[in-house]
Amino acid sequence: HPWLADHAVHGTVVLPGTALVELALHAGTHAGCPHLDELTLEHPLVLGEDRAVRFQILLGAPDAAGRRPVSLHGRPMDTGDEDQATAWTRHATGTLAVAADRTGAGLTAWPPREATPVDVTDVYHHLAARGHDYGPVFQGVRAAWRAGEDLYAEVELAEPGPPFALHPALLDAALHPLSAAGTGGPAMLPFSWNGVSRHATGATALRVRLSGRGPVALTIADGDGAPVLTVESLALRPVDPDQLARLRRGPRSLYALDWVPTPPVARPSALRVAVLGTSGPDVDASVHSDLGAIAASPPDVVLSTVDASMDADADADADAAAAAHRATHTALDLVRAWLADERLTGSRLVVVTRQAVSVRPGEDVDPAQASVWGLLRSAQSENPDRFGLLDLDGESSPRDALPLLAGEPQLAVRGGRVHLPRLSRHVPVSPEPAEAAEAAFGPSGTVLLTGGTGTLGALLAGHLVDRYGVRRLVLVSRRGAAADGAATLVATLVARGAEVVVEAGDVADRDTLARILATHPVTAVVHAAGVLDDATIGSLTADRLDAVLRPKVDAAWHLHELTRNRKLSAFVLFSSFAAIAGSPGQANYAAANAFLDTLAGHRHALGLPAVSLAWGRWAQASGMTRQDPDGAARGARSSRSGVLPLPSEDGLALFDAALAADRPTLVPVRLDPRALRSQARSATLPPVLRALVPAASAGQPTDDAPGSFTARLAGMPSEQRRAALLDLVRGNAAAVLGHDRADAVESDRAFTALGFDSLTAVQLRNRVNRALGLRLPATMVFDHPTPAALAESLNSALAPAEPEPAEPVLARLDALVRSLSAAPPDERTRTVVAGTLRGVLASLGPDRAAAPAADRLRDASTAELLEFIDTDLGRATPPAGE
Repeated sequence: HPWLADHAVHGTVVLPGTALVELALHAGTHAGCPHLDELTLEHPLVLGEDRAVRFQILLGAPDAAGRRPVSLHGRPMDTGDEDQATAWTRHATGTLAVAADRTGAGLTAWPPREATPVDVTDVYHHLAARGHDYGPVFQGVRAAWRAGEDLYAEVELAEPGPPFALHPALLDAALHPLSAAGTGGPAMLPFSWNGVSRHATGATALRVRLSGRGPVALTIADGDGAPVLTVESLALRPVDPDQLARLRRGPRSLYALDWVPTPPVARPSALRVAVLGTSGPDVDASVHSDLGAIAASPPDVVLSTVDASMDADADADADAAAAAHRATHTALDLVRAWLADERLTGSRLVVVTRQAVSVRPGEDVDPAQASVWGLLRSAQSENPDRFGLLDLDGESSPRDALPLLAGEPQLAVRGGRVHLPRLSRHVPVSPEPAEAAEAAFGPSGTVLLTGGTGTLGALLAGHLVDRYGVRRLVLVSRRGAAADGAATLVATLVARGAEVVVEAGDVADRDTLARILATHPVTAVVHAAGVLDDATIGSLTADRLDAVLRPKVDAAWHLHELTRNRKLSAFVLFSSFAAIAGSPGQANYAAANAFLDTLAGHRHALGLPAVSLAWGRWAQASGMTRQDPDGAARGARSSRSGVLPLPSEDGLALFDAALAADRPTLVPVRLDPRALRSQARSATLPPVLRALVPAASAGQPTDDAPGSFTARLAGMPSEQRRAALLDLVRGNAAAVLGHDRADAVESDRAFTALGFDSLTAVQLRNRVNRALGLRLPATMVFDHPTPAALAESLNSALAPAEPEPAEPVLARLDALVRSLSAAPPDERTRTVVAGTLRGVLASLGPDRAAAPAADRLRDASTAELLEFIDTDLGRATPPAGE
């Protein structure tokens, strides 16, 4: 039922109360008691995108009058766990009746003669301002009138849907004029229904009368005025946003990255494949030592490996941090060279790794190669269809994945079977995650927290003290006690009963960490340090890459090595959703955090405690984001992409839930289902998120489908095409910059003055490419400095070629004949024309140049010149008008 997603309140999708009425009436009809005496809504039923809800209606035994009690209950239904003991929640309770003496009133005189029109143009704008996020299916109000205390309205079902006696979205829309009356005030939802009788079914357009100021009475008729439904009284009550937040909080925003096996593909691949390197992966393809040789005859796919390993005789558990630096440097050089060669724009570079990702539980992985995956994931986001990732085990070959390489950006092969990464909702084993978390943190241990004086570090330190009773904390940061707010933080924690030591030092320095660990009896580690230095892949340098890798990668690896012989109760790594989704402009940050995710898997394989949390965006600004000049812009881009800010209370609840899970990597992120559905309809949803969107949403094409705009341009006159392309550029530029309207982008104002940087330029390029089916360069915005200039360039590239004259020489001769016929030329002009004609004759070959006709041209009259053109040069058809 994808239409349900259009009923959201304060950003939370809630089952409408009208759906509960429909369900109760449906059950009552089958039980012989078709009238609803009363129904009270007790708890909102919050709906998720990818987690089904089991729903049941209970009817009690009838009393002497035939009335039956009715209650409606729900609980999350978790795939593969049918017998879970999650408690049912009662969402509504009421009474059904047999009585059929309620007659329906019609609304045949329409609109009422004494009623005055009410402007409903902005009804959904006003509702949205109060917290009602209604999508298209629920936006059914078409007109309204007022007569005294009565409101009258016309509503219709905006989109066809599954059959109902009365579609809940249509009945809900009948209440919207009432909810939107006046200004301000909280969002209101139906609370108590009394005396509900249905008189007809199947209506898709309604006439409605709402009477009363407190509880209201409803009279509902069809488009002809015949009775459909009556409600003796309906009470509404304000919605508590905090209650909705609590219902969607915690594990509902906790995800896991699963690797889903694909059905075996027996068909051979039709792809043209080349291999880059001195020796390539096990695949039947030509091998080339450099890109130039490949670019001379570009294939569909180029396979290349990135060596992230140590020397062959090195210890298998040697310095993975150093290997990660080398591997990401190599990968960055390869990616930049690939993008710089325009001859390869139609090809895809697939980087082949081994054991970079954990596909099977307990599988050991290589953190250094995982960092390559993080970097390439961001390169994929910035440059759709240009890069692929393929991970192999020791017994698989790229041949196993060739049929899927053109359609999937990321694949892993295990035992010859291809797997695809998909994010899924994580269902906690324990209903109370704190029980398992208390085993990781408690009053008897000492917790080392890197980044401990930062905003998130301070938040987490307080949570460890308050929630788990931690009594000894070692907070490590670069400035230590000199950091802003450090003294206040320590005083606060001490007042709560904790012993706190603040250490200053570079966490990426092994000696510094060794000194701190030697000083303190650390029993648990939380690594939350990190820095940002965003740049698109084309402008990312080795120095900027290393600067972001060091506090994440080097520190994590040193902590792993220095504590592996201690009996730690917890080893928690703060990673980022950027590593999973490949955030554009954050290839260095994604690479660093991908290392952390895989390090957690590596520790699990060794039997050591570890969990890496790939956090989404926190609502509370951290030290990293506060110091980031692009933080506000990134936050806006993140929200538009579907990642919403995570309130601190929610984040700490997710931290608790993750500690209870026996998984090395989890993804606490708050996702916006509406944004994900929009991306699915426009074919821009990252494949890793596809499992979170119902197939029905993804199957509805929109005008934003790839290449759709080019089809609309076909056949347009030139000026109309220019205007359409300018609208396309301005509309997409506005969307990238976060404006609501295209007119916020001036046609002749420079992109740089509008606020474009390298990342937003890439995003605009991607949107234009998708709309037009092109592969324009990332420098598009800077090559054409204004929207008007870019639109004109696009018009030139897409305009149909003007047909060349089939016989250009004859066309020029026709023009010459017209000129000679219009007026006799003077002597000088006649001499020049005669000389030109002799040259034309000579160009036809030596035999024609020596012909007697050439001699005649020297003294020819105008009439003789015209005769010469017709006969000797063979102009077959006289010009029009002769």
